[in-house]
Amino acid sequence: MKNENPLVSIVIPVYNGSNYLREAIDSALAQIYKNIEIIVVNDGSNDNGATESIARSYGDRIRYFSKPNGGTSTALNLGIKNMKGEYFSWLSHDDMYYPNKIQLQINELSKLQDKYTIIMTDLDGINENYEKIYQTDYALHIKAYPPRTESKIHPIIYNQTHGCTLLIPRKCFDEVGLFDESELVAQDFEFFYRAFSKFPHKLISKILVTARDSSNRQGRRSKARGDVEYSRLFIKIIEGITDEEMKLLAPSRMEFYADMRNFFAAAEYSIALKFIEDKFYTNLQISSFDLTGQRFNGHDLHFFLRESGIDSKQLVLNKQSNDENTYTFNFFEHCSKELIHQKLLLESDIIHMHLVHNIFDINYLPILTKLKPTIITLHDPFFLGGHCVHHFECEKWKSHCEDCMHLDKDFVLYKDISALNYAIKKEAIQNSQISAIVASEWMRKKVSESPIWKDKKIYLLPFGINQNLFTPGDCAAARESLNIPEDNTVLLFRSDCHVYKGFDIIIDALKKIDNNGHISLIAVGAKGFLGEVSGKYHTIEFDWINDEVLMAKLYHACDIFLMPSRQETFGFMAVEAMSCGKMVLAIKGDGTALPEVINSPECGLAVDESEFSSELNRLINNKFEVKHRGNGCADYARVVYSKDKYVKTMMSIYDDVIRSHQKSEESEFLLSQLIKHADNLFIGHATTESNIVIAATKNKFLKKTVRLCAKVAWKAVSVLGLKRLIQSSSYYNKLRRNGTIDKLRGQ
Repeated sequence: MKNENPLVSIVIPVYNGSNYLREAIDSALAQIYKNIEIIVVNDGSNDNGATESIARSYGDRIRYFSKPNGGTSTALNLGIKNMKGEYFSWLSHDDMYYPNKIQLQINELSKLQDKYTIIMTDLDGINENYEKIYQTDYALHIKAYPPRTESKIHPIIYNQTHGCTLLIPRKCFDEVGLFDESELVAQDFEFFYRAFSKFPHKLISKILVTARDSSNRQGRRSKARGDVEYSRLFIKIIEGITDEEMKLLAPSRMEFYADMRNFFAAAEYSIALKFIEDKFYTNLQISSFDLTGQRFNGHDLHFFLRESGIDSKQLVLNKQSNDENTYTFNFFEHCSKELIHQKLLLESDIIHMHLVHNIFDINYLPILTKLKPTIITLHDPFFLGGHCVHHFECEKWKSHCEDCMHLDKDFVLYKDISALNYAIKKEAIQNSQISAIVASEWMRKKVSESPIWKDKKIYLLPFGINQNLFTPGDCAAARESLNIPEDNTVLLFRSDCHVYKGFDIIIDALKKIDNNGHISLIAVGAKGFLGEVSGKYHTIEFDWINDEVLMAKLYHACDIFLMPSRQETFGFMAVEAMSCGKMVLAIKGDGTALPEVINSPECGLAVDESEFSSELNRLINNKFEVKHRGNGCADYARVVYSKDKYVKTMMSIYDDVIRSHQKSEESEFLLSQLIKHADNLFIGHATTESNIVIAATKNKFLKKTVRLCAKVAWKAVSVLGLKRLIQSSSYYNKLRRNGTIDKLRGQ
């Protein structure tokens, strides 16, 4: 540094400090670093001159100023205005420096290129009887999350500093101003926030100060004022934290909010605590699976929410992930009744249901929604009618289901109880406080036409895509890794024989289009469904893919994504393909939202089913149009299907649902009783030995049950009360794909 021996001004503000002032001044005079000045500012003490007498007894060894009482900030500012030093060091009149405090800080400055760095240290805390009651280790908090070393405001927002440990360049005051004299209690951290935001800081991990936890400290004398001032300051800081800064403070916004909640509760900053609790709430996502369909069934949303500050947990029937915050049901029968007894639900602030067709008895919905704010994402029209997942050409659901034409569709009925089911759903939903989210305008219109959902709040929110992953990528590299010739036209599609998905339309088109030997097919979902087409083209087949990185690579490798679904409420894979810069070819029809979702005809393209083959053939021979549409798809998806927009809107929906939830004395009493006698029958870690045993037992149970049903006839499954469990299992889906279920049904 230019001046290896800079003058340091130690400023001691004091008010009625006759009990400890002498110890503070003596500790300043005892500094082994001698180029110091000591400034004592008497802030209008009214102790019959005792404070002034002590200060004046030091003669010219200190500089003494006296002023009318105005608060600590006014005394500090008077000292700063009269200081001659290049650096400022605050010493409260009831605290003390260790002799090497200033010397070690100057030594540290000499090592730094930037001499305008604020130097911090640790401290001992003592009580009025000189007993040590705590000791800081500020480095420990940094070690818990190392990126904090790069954060300017980490010591302030986490309360990981103390004013008397600091050595502050005079330039700080020149650039950010003095202490705010309107702040009578929080003047320290208010100034520190301004200073640390602009100037770097460095921690010396040594105890160089003794701070007295005195009952006469100003913060203790003005507790109510401190609550207001500190709360106001910390709320301002939190609201100003950028996403980039947040990444330096904590692993996630949720964990940061949890830290702040604990800090504000301990400090008794009630206003700030209320503010953070409004942001930090618990959420339970309920669905059938976690990884299967993770991008739309609440699993990815669960992670997005945790990143954004919500303590989200997920409850599923079939857990496949290792996520410690995803739990699985540890019971098979009476699922809904048991669910309402569980701590996981009772401790949540809002419940978000997804694919719960087979795992929740809707008769319990009125009770559940009285207890907790509840919302459901309607992934399909199942909850709009008495039976069908999709309604095809039927419009009976618009008035009342009867004489169902599709008993053989998911979920199979062997007796027509569609009218009863319709009445049950209508009664349950109309008598509940349930709200719903839909992902497309097409679906919103259907819900608005349903008597079951009459007068219920419906939110329109398209799904969001992780566009850090699903984004335009290196097509050539993706094809090389898949051994696809670089010049081939690559068609990607889902291989699913379900009647809804239009897989037969794809097969028919592939049979008809001209194959010049330069077409590759990528089929995802199940192997072995391509039949004779597999011999006509270069083909790559995958079973269902949970690996998002691999899925993104497949999108990168393709030219056109085919999705001719006859029944589709959104089309998540289409949106992923668009986000990766690939055009989507779909079909028009009353049963699908895809024309809207892919923004046809400007971006993707939806055509009549009869024209699908010819249109695909035309596009294969028009690479410029395919590329142009793909670029348009990427631009459209980037705006409409942004993950950040999705999460932000979802959180505002949650806020609205929580705010609108109506409580009653009866529901509050019931909730208190349920919490008092709650169970905890969920499994949270599928990789533990006990969970592996349970999972294996469950799988063995399912296999034996299905085999038993082959002997006693498929209808027995309903009698045994096991149909819903079986249909939700991966083993059932395997049997459906290989034709075993159809054989059982025929018995």
